[in-house]
Amino acid sequence: MSTSNLVMPTVGSHLILTTPARHVLQMTLNRPKQLNAMTDAMEEDICRVFDWFETEPSLWVIILAGKGRAFCAGQDLKDWLSKNQTSDTIRHATGEPMQTDAEVNKSIQRLKRGGFGGMSTRRSAKPIIAAVDGICMGGGTETILNCDMVVASTRSVIGLPEVARGVVAAMGGIPRLTQLCGHQRASELLLLGHPISAKEAHDRYNMVNRLVEVAKSTSEELGQAAVDQAAIEIAIGLTQNSPDSVLVTKSALVMARDSTDGDIDGSARDNMLSDRSRLLYVGKNINEGLEAFKGKRSPKWFNPVPLSAPGSDPRPKL
Repeated sequence: MSTSNLVMPTVGSHLILTTPARHVLQMTLNRPKQLNAMTDAMEEDICRVFDWFETEPSLWVIILAGKGRAFCAGQDLKDWLSKNQTSDTIRHATGEPMQTDAEVNKSIQRLKRGGFGGMSTRRSAKPIIAAVDGICMGGGTETILNCDMVVASTRSVIGLPEVARGVVAAMGGIPRLTQLCGHQRASELLLLGHPISAKEAHDRYNMVNRLVEVAKSTSEELGQAAVDQAAIEIAIGLTQNSPDSVLVTKSALVMARDSTDGDIDGSARDNMLSDRSRLLYVGKNINEGLEAFKGKRSPKWFNPVPLSAPGSDPRPKL
């Protein structure tokens, strides 16, 4: 199926789905007046889009963006306050109220499903690129920490201010930030809760891959367009490579990041044993890549075989 003939999932007005390039999906958060703060309904739709994206063979990369002056300001705190005031509690030994097991389990299930917005802990098989212009706070920052690549405008501001709101960056951001920049710098950002510039996020914290120069006076539309374009260029670059190779390499990266037992080659072995890796080494794309190299021509890649539908024809329809 060509990208132009895709049937998109039905979502609310809080999301905009587009295909800015072949094999590329862009999902833009669309609550600009609320700085794209997350709601339960928005999170449900994001999860639905990701579930579809993961199984759609013609889509190889996703770009995450935000409309207006924020990428995402985090959780909708007014909505959170309302829910928190009606949460079930039990008594701790001290006599103070404490979360019930059922409430804790809800948070754990959210982590398993993908975390904040279905994005901050999602182990997607496909590359995820964030395109950030403006405010990126709380869960928005936890989201970009879980992306494979992050493009940000120089006027963007990034932070994890949860401690100043009486909450915690509990949706996967803490361990990911620690891995990126080390304990001390992660502590500075998390325990003080102070925002940083995109340049600091790039230079000191290893959170941003590419900075795009955008003046503070630039309109929201032009600023986001500049960041989107840089992200699209990266996405197109990814689609020039074998999608099977990208999928297996992405899997190896995530396994290596998540490895905790000290066996540096353990994740490499686990990746070799995966179905996706074993499909790659005898698949159409490895032969296409080698034949193209031999014939001194550009490769014409096949869509990867969707593991949920074995046997379907992965050749893209042009």
